[in-house]
Amino acid sequence: MRRTLLVTILLMIATFSSIPITSATAPSGNSEEIISSSTTWDEDGTLNGTLLVESGSSLTINSNVSVVTGSSITVEEGATLNLNGDLVGAELDSLLRLQSDSSLMFNLGDVAESGTMRLQFDHQIMADAQFDITVGGITIDAGEQEFVDFTVPLNGSDIIVDFSTFYSVITHIESVSFAHSGGTVVNYIPLEMSYERASLVWLSSSFSIDVLGSFTMDSATLDGADLNCVGQCSITGSQLTGSAPINIQTDGALTITDSNIAGSRTDEDIVAHDAAGLTYTSNTGTGGDTDSWIRLLSERIIQTNGEGIKVDQTGIGYANYTRYDETNETGIVSIGSSEFSRIVEWMDGDGQVFAETGELTLTVTSGWGTFSTTIAAPHTAYAEVNVSLPYISIDDIDMEDNFANVNESIGFMLTVSNKGGSEATANIRCYVDGEDVDTAPSTVTVTLLPGEVSETPVSWYSYEDGLKVITCKALIPDILEGFTDEITNVEGASSQEVSWTYKDEVADAPLIIYGTVVLAILAGLWLFTRNKTYNDTELEEEKQYSEGIEEIATESNED
Repeated sequence: MRRTLLVTILLMIATFSSIPITSATAPSGNSEEIISSSTTWDEDGTLNGTLLVESGSSLTINSNVSVVTGSSITVEEGATLNLNGDLVGAELDSLLRLQSDSSLMFNLGDVAESGTMRLQFDHQIMADAQFDITVGGITIDAGEQEFVDFTVPLNGSDIIVDFSTFYSVITHIESVSFAHSGGTVVNYIPLEMSYERASLVWLSSSFSIDVLGSFTMDSATLDGADLNCVGQCSITGSQLTGSAPINIQTDGALTITDSNIAGSRTDEDIVAHDAAGLTYTSNTGTGGDTDSWIRLLSERIIQTNGEGIKVDQTGIGYANYTRYDETNETGIVSIGSSEFSRIVEWMDGDGQVFAETGELTLTVTSGWGTFSTTIAAPHTAYAEVNVSLPYISIDDIDMEDNFANVNESIGFMLTVSNKGGSEATANIRCYVDGEDVDTAPSTVTVTLLPGEVSETPVSWYSYEDGLKVITCKALIPDILEGFTDEITNVEGASSQEVSWTYKDEVADAPLIIYGTVVLAILAGLWLFTRNKTYNDTELEEEKQYSEGIEEIATESNED
């Protein structure tokens, strides 16, 4: 019984010791705070200093937390930050960027019959600028002015401010103020203004959030943050003011749905770097000139198969650039010299999605011909693109004989093929021991399509005797020297050994042979003649003997 009770107590101790420690509010004071367990902030407070959420732990914020300027939050890999309340930075500083046809709308209610409205710019407008501002039918040229004043009704009527500008300098509204006879001044900062065809711009962030682990926002508010998603970020049904751009690093990802982003420190609300993941659904962005999101490459390096390749670029990047470059000694060319040329996808302030449709044409012009390859510009930081080249293979030298006379020629058949991907016209020369030799034709020229084979009869002349081997190789144009191994078998092809001798030496042996044959024939004829003479003599003697016998027999018969 006591043993069972002891085990139960130990289990209870173990269970309660594993319950996460919960802090009710954010720590105050300039401090370094470390979250090392599952922690929840349920009460409002102030964050001043650095906050680290360690790997294996989590922080959930359900309350309203004010963040002192310069503070930072770091979420380690394997850690989680959940924001269900508000993180609001102090000293938010914004401007309203004007377009050529922007409009502002105000209505202060019925506070006075009339008053003075002042539009404060962020710089003095140049004298030669076209910068017309119209309010209630009255137009003022703002040239050489840092601010413009209008008399406006303050009786509850709408006040519409229309801009018509042609001005190369980006211009912002810092504030709009209203003063009336009662001495009351009402000041509007850009965040509080209603506008069309303009956009909020934030000069700086108040604090930073670096997410190496995971970060979630659900029906929350984030003001004045510099949010950097190295890991996984998810934002749903939330308001982000002055917290753009959100940066998603190449191995990170962001899913943002049904949320509102107001104001960016740059020209975009979200920047997806390189291969970063982005899912963007049913959101409202800063709008105007500020893009909802862009995909920005860290670089645009093209590795090719040689030096000095001409690279023509058309339709490159956000600005649709056209330019010309050449590859360096390592075969590399960069097509991303500016940020605009590295933006390959984007959604503008009106929600229209665009993708770069640029092309690269790589060209090598040489004595063998012009070789060119055209591709769609890669939307990656690094890509390998090779120019399609020929491969002139010297395949075979087939000699008609193994013996040849000095100062005369011997024929051979030269077989050449194109095993590459482009047509070429190549010149071929032949050598003995690395020295040029006399051939006809002296240079063999072949034009071959990919996969084609050529056989050319060639005559080889030698002016010295000895055993010789002829080798034929393709002549490489200077511009193609860097591609040598890719365009030909540099060793070429070699013949079998040919014995070159002087013609007199060659004739001696046949004379002996011919003399022997003649002597043999003469000897044969002599023997034949001799035998025939002997046979004829015997036959004559036999005939005379027979005739004698016949005469004796005749004489006997007569007797």
